[in-house]
Amino acid sequence: MKTTHTTPRQVHVTETLDVQTVERELSRLWMENAGRARAEDEVEETAVMRARVLNLLVYVSSDAALGEVNELLSEVTGAHPCRAIVMLAEREREDLDIEMFVSSYCQAVDVAEERRLCGEQLTLRACGRFAVELPSAAEPLLVPDLPVFLWWRDRPRLNDRVFRKLSHAADRVVFDSADFLEPHKDLLALDSLLQKERAAHTGISDLNWARLTSWRGLLASFYDVREYRAALDNINRVRIEYVAPASVKEEIAPKALILAGWLASRLGWRVADTQREEKDDEARRKVLMERDGRKIVVEFQSVERSQTMNGWIARIELSADAPSARLLFVVARSEDGRYLETRTTTNDEERASRLLVGGDKTEAELLGRELEILGHDRIYEEAVRSAALILEALEA
Repeated sequence: MKTTHTTPRQVHVTETLDVQTVERELSRLWMENAGRARAEDEVEETAVMRARVLNLLVYVSSDAALGEVNELLSEVTGAHPCRAIVMLAEREREDLDIEMFVSSYCQAVDVAEERRLCGEQLTLRACGRFAVELPSAAEPLLVPDLPVFLWWRDRPRLNDRVFRKLSHAADRVVFDSADFLEPHKDLLALDSLLQKERAAHTGISDLNWARLTSWRGLLASFYDVREYRAALDNINRVRIEYVAPASVKEEIAPKALILAGWLASRLGWRVADTQREEKDDEARRKVLMERDGRKIVVEFQSVERSQTMNGWIARIELSADAPSARLLFVVARSEDGRYLETRTTTNDEERASRLLVGGDKTEAELLGRELEILGHDRIYEEAVRSAALILEALEA
């Protein structure tokens, strides 16, 4: 089936805080789309459905980001028809009170039965001191009795007044830890937020965590091989190679820390209660962990790759010393970033490998997947908790 879209037409709404005016404009646009659909199809009775399965709040801070979001929403809303409320907050510009624009869009969902699916978007823009008023303007526009998602497509300002207010109105918050400008500081703030929200209704989604799905799956697959399990129970060293984040080259990429936290939380490793005398840069990238008296060294190493791979993981190696052999379990990304490969080496003898297409999914694909989840992701929360403890040990 070929999917077709109408081009959204924006209408400026002068009475931005009048919900009835907004609903009236949306209804008028919906009817216009219905009429246009009939004209285009030359069919007298074309079914047009105004579909909304969720509310999607979106926060951006620049015109460029707004343009990107508009493109992404046309893809996302095809699978998740919703009322999207996009907020553009330009805090550094001169004061400008809230402006509102409404638009609707349609796409063919069943050409044979001549059905069209219509959704809607409201865009709010404010500058300077009026930016903090955006949550108050957006909340009355939510469709009642539908789940609310907040897509925070900006630097995660986890202690920000606007972020807190919007997140409390949402059932789930979606952000991307790859956008951290201060990776270490922001990861610790994320852990603090998760501890506070653990008992609350708001769930947290991190697109960076979703990008780790293939890595986690391949690492877990080593445990599917019975002959490897004894060695895997005796891992004594983990080395994670990553491409440094563009924002702060000297800090460890959040994705590498979260992957290490996932391993530690799943395998029951705890940061060892020891004092480290070394203070050089190499020592600050190693942390000693333990389980049942067994010591495990976790090491992070920055490597050079293409600029498009900033913050990505390049390779992870698990070392295990069994009674009669030394085993290495490796998952590595190809130089061009397109593939992930597993390798197992026993006493320098490499065994059969597995190859997986490893290019990250698009942002729209990742977001669409998160819009299908409402509850808490406890495994992610535990991974971040362990990652924060590892980071605190590295910085001690």
